[in-house]
This record gives sequence, structure tokens and C-alpha cells, in this order.
Amino acid sequence: MDEWTVAELLVYPVKSCQGVSLASSPMTATGLKYDRHWMLVDKRGRFVTQRQCPRLALIRVEIDEAGGEISLHTDEMPTLRMPLNPGDTDLGERLQVRVWYDMVAARHCPQADAWVTQFVGKPTRLLYKDTERPRLVSRYVPKDCVDAPQSRFADVFPLHITCSPSLADINTRVDRPLTHAHFRPNIVLASPTARAYDEEEWTRIEVNGSWSIMVTSRTPRCSMTNMDLKAGAMYEDKEPLSTLRTFRCVDPAKPVFVCFGMQAAPQRVGHTIRVGDSIVVRERGYHALTEPL
Repeated sequence: MDEWTVAELLVYPVKSCQGVSLASSPMTATGLKYDRHWMLVDKRGRFVTQRQCPRLALIRVEIDEAGGEISLHTDEMPTLRMPLNPGDTDLGERLQVRVWYDMVAARHCPQADAWVTQFVGKPTRLLYKDTERPRLVSRYVPKDCVDAPQSRFADVFPLHITCSPSLADINTRVDRPLTHAHFRPNIVLASPTARAYDEEEWTRIEVNGSWSIMVTSRTPRCSMTNMDLKAGAMYEDKEPLSTLRTFRCVDPAKPVFVCFGMQAAPQRVGHTIRVGDSIVVRERGYHALTEPL
């Protein structure tokens, strides 16, 4: 049996901005703490990501738990500081916004409008996930999940897992080496002996022999894979996604989708996950994207 360890834990407090590395995190129904609590929308209320605004890759996010503050930094603008856990008086109107196939309850953060509009270059608003109205995951939910999985502004599931042996294989086939940051995982797993893409057979993994994460489906990839993360721009040659399309269209139900990484959810909330934790694959099975993710 291959040995796996948690190599990195990452959250993206503002959807599509830079990630924040954690040493540990409580496991909640919506995944790791602070993950995708905020999101940008355009004047029509459509969510904005690096697909529409590649420069979002340049926004650095800092979390100050002791000071109760989250701050957004760029090289060209003053720092934007906001409450890390905003209360009702910190937030504006309630509204519903679409995240792919879901309508999600949100609150407006009016104090950020001028900053995000100036950075994006067109009218843009920052939203905070309305914590009073949960967003339950409705597709591919394992029957063994004791606590119903939820997400905030993540695309679907509360957790995304990538594995280092698989990334290493990809980097033998593409011209520009990729990092895990190109795929925006929450949990990066490493193993000195495991084969590439072994994770595509997992359905349940165990953390430190005491609690489980349910692995639910492959993750389809989009044009954000083609980002020059340091420049905040898309590569014009549409690589490496074009090359990935030649060998990573592997889902039996959606063979046109480029896939890398696995969607996941905690079987039960309330545990803590840490960098260095041991991971054992306890159950394997079949994955197919038979309905929209």
C-alpha cells in the first residue's frame, strides 16, 4: 500500500485571487477555513474569475486571524482591508448570484467597490457568502457522508485534491511546467511510490487513521490552466491546455473534458487536517461525470 502525506493546505479566500497556505485547518461542512468566502461579480451579477480578468492572479490575500482582518494587496494600489468575519453592519444588500448551476445567497461588501472596480477596470462588486443561507451540494454526494457537504463560492464541492505524482507526469509532457497553483487545490498529497493518477480510483481516503474524506468526481479543467500567474495574463498559444487535451480527456461519461484533480468532501465535520498528516486509501471505485458538475 502506497504511503501518502498532506504536503500542502491551501485556501482561496477571494475566488480566483491568490491562495493562502495553511499549516492546519478545521474541517468544516464548507471545507477548509476561509476558503472562497468572497467573490467578485460584474455589473450584471455574473461571477468574475481569471477567465474574464486574468489580472486577478496578481491580487495577494493575507489573513490576520489575531486582528480579525483580511487584506488584499497589489503592487499598484493601496491595500484593501476588511473584517475577516464581517457582521451584519459590515455588509450591504442580500442578493442571489449564480455560480455555475447553483443560485447562491450573498451579501454585498460596499466598502470594496471602488478598489475592485479600479483594479478590474470596469464596474465590479465584491460579495461575501451569506452564512445564514447554506449552499448544499446536490450532485455526486456520497451516501456515506454523515454531514451534508456544503460550499460557499467554490465551483461545486468544498474540497479539491491534487497529487504530486500526477503533476510530475503532466510536466514530462508539456512545454511549460505547471505547478499545483495552476489547478487551485485545497489539499496537495505527495507519495514517493504511488503511480500517477491513482487518485482517479479513490472513493474514500483516511486521515491519520481516524477520519475520512470522500472522493466524489474528477475535476474538469478550463482555460485558467493557461495562466502566466506571475504576469497575470493568459498565454496566447492556449498551452498547456491544448496539450492536456491530447491525454487528459479521461472521464468515460464526458470524454471531451480535460480532467485533473479530484472533488471531495469530508465524511464528517469537526476534525482538523494538518500538513504532514498521513493518508491511506481505504476504498476505490468508479467515477464518471454523468451529470453537470
